[in-house]
Amino acid sequence: MPARCLPWILTPLLFSCASTEEGPKSALDGAQDRMRVEAYDRAALRENVTTGLYLAQLDRSIQMWNQIFLSGNKATDGRKLKILSESIRHRTGKLFHEVVAELESGPPINRRIAAAALGFVPSENSLSPLLNALTDLDDEVVANALFGLAKLGDPDTPTASLAHLIEFGSTPVIRSNASLATLEVMRMDGDGSDMVRHAARKGLTDQDPGVRTHCALILARVLDFTSIEDLTLQLREDPVPSAAMAAGRAIAYMGSKEDRQMGRVARVLTAALSHVDGRVKQSLLLDLRTFAERNYAKDEDWVTWAHRLPVESF
Repeated sequence: MPARCLPWILTPLLFSCASTEEGPKSALDGAQDRMRVEAYDRAALRENVTTGLYLAQLDRSIQMWNQIFLSGNKATDGRKLKILSESIRHRTGKLFHEVVAELESGPPINRRIAAAALGFVPSENSLSPLLNALTDLDDEVVANALFGLAKLGDPDTPTASLAHLIEFGSTPVIRSNASLATLEVMRMDGDGSDMVRHAARKGLTDQDPGVRTHCALILARVLDFTSIEDLTLQLREDPVPSAAMAAGRAIAYMGSKEDRQMGRVARVLTAALSHVDGRVKQSLLLDLRTFAERNYAKDEDWVTWAHRLPVESF
């Protein structure tokens, strides 16, 4: 049976761009930040705006893009996303060197915006500043740099630092965006270092559902058949539908890539039908139809089909 490629449509938790709004702080700290943000730049002066204002305008567009992406209807809002992406790309590219300079040495609020904005500029010059920003002392800068790397999707992105942040990132947003960036930059099926495999396996037990969702899909991409037992547990028991759905999708995807595993995967998926319901079951049935290239109306018919297939040990 030829290998089949399942559609990757589980993206409800893809992008988590950290808000650039400041948390509670003293009046003095706030005044100092405002003074630093309002510093003038010669290139920005030509636009008759301050660097801070220019970045604030970018920030509003990025937050709008993020909101539409997460909650909008992709069929009806696709044009809005495309227009916003092009606007962000154009405005970031127009003052590209100034944006990079802000990411490298600007105040925290400027660094956060710059990190996210660079992800919209598909240039090899965007990669290095974003990678350097992963060591920033500000957690939101790191989270937004990971957002930028995920949006950039450059296959030349080294995954070792991303894997480290999947496992040891200090905030859920950092770990979620690190796992997403890893997924977005992987070159092909089976590609992935031992560090990525290890981090993704650990990510299945992360408290954040975004991490669990992305890590399930990473394990599918690296064809990590040894993780099927853990993915099965996530499919059956994860309380967050997106994470459970991702696990089912991952199992089906791996089974579609290796004929010798088809019987085992078919039994795992069909056995799960009696343990899930609602959106998770609908997604699982879709995965089964794509995986099996057939359709059955009743759960018991799916089980019968699966038990007719030969099973080889993993």
